[in-house]
Amino acid sequence: MSYALGMRIKELRQKHKISQEQMADVLETTRQRYSRIENGQVDISFVMIKKIADYLGVPTSDITSAEEEKKELVTLFREKNSGEDVIDSVAKIEEILKVFHAHEKLYHQMKVRDGFVD
Repeated sequence: MSYALGMRIKELRQKHKISQEQMADVLETTRQRYSRIENGQVDISFVMIKKIADYLGVPTSDITSAEEEKKELVTLFREKNSGEDVIDSVAKIEEILKVFHAHEKLYHQMKVRDGFVD
């Protein structure tokens, strides 16, 4: 099964504040097997997807849709962050980029010093 499908099921379950045990009961399976479904470790039938959708009160397309996977990173960032979260996130990204550029510069200096210039 797709990891993305399992993550989508988990996301919807958590959004509806439902435990893994409750979902396992709905699917007439164990909590351990249900956990493996969410982790993409076992296959899930359309019948099970339909049971989950009915229990959550959502169309099956809400579960099977990979729409969010297709979105650009920037779009997801904008949707999931606002206000001070954005400022903090951008500051972290800038710090990561500074470290990356410092390592890149050091790498190129070492290549030149050791005579491995492209």
